Amino acid sequence: MIRRVVDDPVRVRGMNAVLARNWWAMALRGGAAVTLGVLVALMPGTTVPTLAMLLAAWLAVDGVFTLVAGLRAARRHERWHLLMLEGAVTLAAAVVAVMWPMAGVFALVWLVAVWAAVTGIAELLSAFQIAPGNGRWTQGLAGALSILFGMGFWVMPLFGPAAIVGGIAAYAVAFGILTLLTARRLHRARHADGRSAAATA
Repeated sequence: MIRRVVDDPVRVRGMNAVLARNWWAMALRGGAAVTLGVLVALMPGTTVPTLAMLLAAWLAVDGVFTLVAGLRAARRHERWHLLMLEGAVTLAAAVVAVMWPMAGVFALVWLVAVWAAVTGIAELLSAFQIAPGNGRWTQGLAGALSILFGMGFWVMPLFGPAAIVGGIAAYAVAFGILTLLTARRLHRARHADGRSAAATA
């Protein structure tokens, strides 16, 4: 399945163009993730309800901008399914985090683990539809990081609340940096395409 997507140049150009056109949304997602990670790291005594609300704010921002990119792609009759799926899952996770701030550590772990794994798969699949020099590897690493974090997050409660807070902070910063790097590469690709089109005209 993945090999077929990679080898189809039309699909690669299509998703590459969609993400390049919405590089600003990806940059805002990355900035929001880094901001969350720094805030959580600066508050080592964060309680579960506070952490849930901070997480909900990040997920809401991330989900909205992902959905915006998906809607813009749908209007242009471009490939929008992965963006809409990731945005919908992220917004749903934000709603759950708001509704269950007092549900306890297990509920928070379940929410973060499932969200990270699902969105990580979407990120990884979209990475294979990006041209190699336009952020495929940083996008792929962000997806793989999310999947691994989602799988490993289940064991963090065994090491106490500090491990949960530290794990979320480290993941958010790393994910945000990779997303910002992808956005930067896509922005460069968009400008390069614009220059090429102008030269051809």
